Amino acid sequence: MTSLWQTRMLRDARLTVADEIENALSYYRATFLEEIPALYADIEAALAEHGLPARLPSFFQMGSWIGGDRDGNPNVTGETLDTAITRQATVIFEHYLEQVHKLGAELSVSNLLAGSNDALKALADASPDQSPHRTDEPYRRALIGIYTRLAARACDWAKASCPCAARVAPIRAIPYADAAEFTRDLNVLIDSLAQHHGASMSILRLAPLARASKVFGFHLASIDLRQSSDIHEAVITELLARAGVVEDYAALSEEEKRKVLLKELAQPRPLRLPYAEYSDLAKSELGVLEAARVMREKFGARAVRNYIATTSFRTRRRSAICWK
Repeated sequence: MTSLWQTRMLRDARLTVADEIENALSYYRATFLEEIPALYADIEAALAEHGLPARLPSFFQMGSWIGGDRDGNPNVTGETLDTAITRQATVIFEHYLEQVHKLGAELSVSNLLAGSNDALKALADASPDQSPHRTDEPYRRALIGIYTRLAARACDWAKASCPCAARVAPIRAIPYADAAEFTRDLNVLIDSLAQHHGASMSILRLAPLARASKVFGFHLASIDLRQSSDIHEAVITELLARAGVVEDYAALSEEEKRKVLLKELAQPRPLRLPYAEYSDLAKSELGVLEAARVMREKFGARAVRNYIATTSFRTRRRSAICWK
């Protein structure tokens, strides 16, 4: 009670978008990273009891608007989107690296006592680990190879803030091109264990990690971009005027606007002119889209998939664009 009396009730400084990002990420560490794979496992177990297929597609994934919702918040910019997705990626890579490291200690299966399939042997042979103490331990060798490729992928974009900095891989490896490659390698281990009476060993950590790689990818959660339609119209009006297409797009009828937009979408040239001067609003809005393109290239198309345009605070009607 004394502690409560001496604790202030309200924050003395306003929360920033960066604070909101970090607060949301704490939930992933505390629950989602472990519980979502566990949820899939529970559903698969229930299906298996009824004789139904036990391997579910990863239909349930994570999404967020934090770092992409600009509707009424001028503090959300392209830099904010970059920060949000980069922080998300850091969290998921930290999780993957930690789990692979633990698996390296746990999967000590020796070829002298149990077999392994050809795909697992090939994965082990491709590993940079050449220690004479592990020549008969294909799973450990394969996991060391997976760890080095995962660390290389993380450090490619993270640079000085690489999430594997505390346990840097000593050997440079070819980074994973995407999360699907990482998942395929994990499935090689799972399949080999299943074929050689070791399926139970994958339940604790390996199977949940493979499921996590499908659910979270290298981006953790897809960030939805959102902005009100009047801001869109203002920016499009400016772009069309600067390009000499239409002097006042906002003054056109809906049918005329539609014709102008369809004609411009069919043009091979970009609407934005490289040497023209634009307002701060236009530069900020275009900066968000440019950041989204870069983030999709870095972390995969699932990093940013939806763009929501709201019409007004009163009706809250929305239209959405889904990027494949």
